[in-house]
Amino acid sequence: MPTHSLNDTHLGSINIYLDSVKANVKHNGTENSNCSFFLENVIQAPPDTHILVGLTACQIPVSFYNVTSSNNNLKISGSINGTTTILLPPKNYNTETLVKAVNTALLLDGNDIQMSFDTSAYKFVFSSLTQTLQIQETKLNKELGLPQTSIPTPAGFSFTCPKMCNLSGTQSIYVMLNNLSIESLDSRAGGDLNGVLSKVDVCCSFGEYIEFQQTENQFFMIQDRHISHFNVSLTDDDINPLDMNGIDWSISITCHFSKKRLPTIVLDNLLDEEHTTDKPEEPENVKAKKKK
Repeated sequence: MPTHSLNDTHLGSINIYLDSVKANVKHNGTENSNCSFFLENVIQAPPDTHILVGLTACQIPVSFYNVTSSNNNLKISGSINGTTTILLPPKNYNTETLVKAVNTALLLDGNDIQMSFDTSAYKFVFSSLTQTLQIQETKLNKELGLPQTSIPTPAGFSFTCPKMCNLSGTQSIYVMLNNLSIESLDSRAGGDLNGVLSKVDVCCSFGEYIEFQQTENQFFMIQDRHISHFNVSLTDDDINPLDMNGIDWSISITCHFSKKRLPTIVLDNLLDEEHTTDKPEEPENVKAKKKK
């Protein structure tokens, strides 16, 4: 059995290898990013022992698109032609193919609005020669360069997105264990605690594999005394489950065991008992004897 400096018990550390192709339950179908694995041998800790859990390795394919079913909507209104609601087919887009897809949808709806791309400013532009326009709703904020606070946009014959476009897609994969008491502070959730086991940077191109090896000890002390299964989810920068498009992935989890310890009281932080205890007042006869 493997062991580690964090393990100070008689129990050996445990390595768990999880491959999505062997998952007992795939909760989101072909998206394949929320899976449950049930253990034949339950991991059990004695009452005086903590379990430490950490991600030690993973192999995750970059098979997810920069435009998915979570961020593919765009609603544009024209003062004459009315509102066009666009749902882009999930796939990878660059500036050219995104402009073409939006303009095709506007043309098919008979809406005289055009989208273009300013190569000098690296910004998208929406314009019309016949009517004022307004972007009323979208989840393509990062991709188009539209802060959420700018929606709906001011009505006008032309509108340039205030920020540069960003079609790079998900920057990091957050590996989460949803069934264990892992407490991670997560800015994606407004600083709330959640079950993020590790943040894995997307450091390769679409169609390649992320080969992650833990270089630093990052283990979580959990309150759970036994582990019967792992519910693993892979989420993006916005806490949305990744759409892996049916491609499988694998991760390695290590469990160490650590003895529970009593809290140490630092004497320097304690006030002198002589100064903190209220002494009862001496009787008058005792005071008189002391004076003699």
